[in-house]
Amino acid sequence: MNSVIKEKRLQRTLGRFSSVRRLHGLVSTLHQIASNDQDHLDPKGQASSVFGSLDVEKMAHQIRTDGLALGLRLPESLRQGMAQFGTTAPVKPWGAKEPLPLEAVMGGKLPTGEPVAVAESAGIDGCPEAAKVIRDPKMLLLAKRVLGYNPRNIEVSLRWSFPTHLSLTEHCNVDLASRWHYDVIGKNSMSLFFYILKGDSDLDGAHATILKSHRKKKISMLFRPSTTISEAELISYYGPGQVVIATGEPGDGFAEDPNTFHRAMQPISSPRLVLLVRYT
Repeated sequence: MNSVIKEKRLQRTLGRFSSVRRLHGLVSTLHQIASNDQDHLDPKGQASSVFGSLDVEKMAHQIRTDGLALGLRLPESLRQGMAQFGTTAPVKPWGAKEPLPLEAVMGGKLPTGEPVAVAESAGIDGCPEAAKVIRDPKMLLLAKRVLGYNPRNIEVSLRWSFPTHLSLTEHCNVDLASRWHYDVIGKNSMSLFFYILKGDSDLDGAHATILKSHRKKKISMLFRPSTTISEAELISYYGPGQVVIATGEPGDGFAEDPNTFHRAMQPISSPRLVLLVRYT
């Protein structure tokens, strides 16, 4: 008799424990649903976006389909703020240990005489205009639609490209981004580009992309020591009609899947300043 009573008491205790566990699980689930950083929630404040007329769904579809979507435009006040920052802040050439005054490298050479093709503005965290763009609600929503989740990381840089007065082959040895390549970042990523300052030529420092190449690659393109590839091989496989060069006036921008084959055009006559944002 005593063993029967003990067993019933044990069952009641386990039942209460199970109910508590179910209640705890329900509370935990409700907490996750209510959490602001859950992926099922879209970024708030869409009405406050500086890209007010942008159709996010249409642009996201185009990025997923073609790997590239043109048509972004910065408010002039933000572009001017970034132009001011980019022309006054020190810059750090790729591979350099310390920042230098912009004037020291504007001619495409380091003070030592070595060629320099690319340099990034130092202290970009101190540029409020750049911060406003990368955290804009519609840009965050666009990233979510492309990635499939709210972005975990955001990288940003103001990037100068300079004429080096080298041959294309020599320039590509200094600036690897001027070779045709795709970026190996992870499963999902999206890049934003905004032209902040441009020089005399539309092609100086412009960006070239091969449409749909983010989804269509030969096996031999994937299994090689480098992601760089010759233009002749790309044109032979994709055709010349798939190449898009985004020239752009100051303030113009576009979004891209960096798994596309793309390259930075070599500046010939004048430098260009670009805002580059990457969501992963």
